[in-house]
Amino acid sequence: MLTYMEVHLYFTLPVIGLLFYVLKPFHSKQDTLKYQFLTLMAVSTASVWDNYIVYHKAWYYCPTCVVAVIGYVPLEEYMFFVIQTLMTVAFANLVMRWHLPTFYIGVNVSISQSLVVKFVPIFGLLVVAYKAWYAAVPGKPLFYGSCILWYVCPVLALLWYGAGEYMLRRPLAVLTSIIVPTIYLCWVDQYAIGAGTWDISLKTSTGKMVVTNLPVEECLFFTMINIVLVFATCAIDRAQAIVHLYKSQSIHQRKQDQPFLQQMSDLVWAFCLPDQMLDNDILKDVAASWDILRTSSKSFYTASAVFASHDRLDLGILYGFCRATDDLCDDESVPVEKRKDQLKVTHQFVKELFSQKTNTPVIDWEFYAAQLPSSCVSAFKTFTRLRHILQVDAIEELLDGYKWDLERRPIVTQQDLYQYSACVASSVGEMCTRILLHNNDTGVHTNDRCILERAREMGLVLQLTNIARDIVTDSQELGRCYLPTDWLLKGEDELIATGKARQIGEPRLLNLSKKLIQDGERIMVTANKGIDQLPRNCQGGVRAACNVYAAIGTQIKQANERYATRAHLKSYGRSKIALASVYNVHTNTLKKARQGKIRSFIV
Repeated sequence: MLTYMEVHLYFTLPVIGLLFYVLKPFHSKQDTLKYQFLTLMAVSTASVWDNYIVYHKAWYYCPTCVVAVIGYVPLEEYMFFVIQTLMTVAFANLVMRWHLPTFYIGVNVSISQSLVVKFVPIFGLLVVAYKAWYAAVPGKPLFYGSCILWYVCPVLALLWYGAGEYMLRRPLAVLTSIIVPTIYLCWVDQYAIGAGTWDISLKTSTGKMVVTNLPVEECLFFTMINIVLVFATCAIDRAQAIVHLYKSQSIHQRKQDQPFLQQMSDLVWAFCLPDQMLDNDILKDVAASWDILRTSSKSFYTASAVFASHDRLDLGILYGFCRATDDLCDDESVPVEKRKDQLKVTHQFVKELFSQKTNTPVIDWEFYAAQLPSSCVSAFKTFTRLRHILQVDAIEELLDGYKWDLERRPIVTQQDLYQYSACVASSVGEMCTRILLHNNDTGVHTNDRCILERAREMGLVLQLTNIARDIVTDSQELGRCYLPTDWLLKGEDELIATGKARQIGEPRLLNLSKKLIQDGERIMVTANKGIDQLPRNCQGGVRAACNVYAAIGTQIKQANERYATRAHLKSYGRSKIALASVYNVHTNTLKKARQGKIRSFIV
């Protein structure tokens, strides 16, 4: 005979352990809140409900198969309330985390359509709950099934109000999150009933079976409870996304300083808020920024998927700003003087944004719309939400790098190369790290300076990889040579600057690109140390982004005959490296770089 505790030891706890191991690199404070709140709700409500139905003999257990009984219910049943909640919510997190909740919030649906979609199901659920309440007569065949329905249907009606439309926009993820745990728990239930651990009373159930030893009521219970848990997960995801995107934060306040009751109040506000009351322009601007990321950097887009949703959204917004401003300066179809004017406008925007001390900056967007492309203005608008996180110096440094390009200032020495790379890449590494430190604030800031220095070094490494990869591309498309001219032989700089980089010869291109990669390897030795000092849930994402770029460097190093015009990884390869990196099992060739004391190339 199988004891109830053995059911947990053999069937439920190992699954919980596996799910939490898989999710450990992705875990965030938002997930902790979700687990704690839903577990508290499950235990507090299910304890009363389960004692009620056991008192009325809806189901019973083998007295010798349980450790202890509290009230009318075994201790292991209270454990099950927690276990099912954690199992289903964790699985739903695993299924849904790969896409940002923000993009499933829809504002363009008409109010009339929204009212129909929202309140027709709510009315139906409440009618079912009403009828089930009166059908739940103790000792009658409909008792157990009716108790399940009056218990869950009002909760489903409430959750549908807060997240029904959100869930309809991602049906596959919602259905998968419900069906898989339900099938597994039904199988466990069938096995336990067959082993005599517990059983269902025929007096309070219909006696009908889905399959052998699996009563209809038990299948209904696991299905309905998992629907509640998945609906609740979606409702919290939607509410957290709205709070993060729409609730303005004080420029003097770190996230850790926000009181718990204030956090809960914000989530309730977001839960009750219909999509139609949200500012659609904000969602459009975020979508425009993410379109820039999706099309311009497949490597970063892939790696960003392993970050927590808040981090991923803000990093995508930062990337959109950096790419939009970079495109302003690199667009060869626009006269140089106009690009210089646009860079001045960008400087003006940054100065205007950071000079204001109010929580919500006042910007004359009509002025910028008249001066800049629409995609750039959208990126600027979303970028304003990062004002309380970033430092203006790093942004000005980035813009100085663009000025370097517009003036076509040559890179003469290796020190020039490092200085230019610090402007266009180290600054970005610093800004990314400030976002991660802010969104995952632990209250301990003693290592922040060191972490930021390592981030700047990592940005330098990634820029050297970019330059090594794009020697021919930069030559042909931009007429630019980012290699130090004192590395080049006579006439080579002129060939590269005139779009004829191929004419310096394949062996020479390979030699120069590998020299850049080797420089990056030396710097990576210390840069990698900063990853381990980041908040734990950020380490996997940063490691993934760096290892994807490192793999490009490996491809360059392994080329023996022909220099690839633009070395890249296929989608499968990027995803494989990203996932392996979050568990720190990816063997990064840059980690094998020669050890030793190296200088910091922070400029």
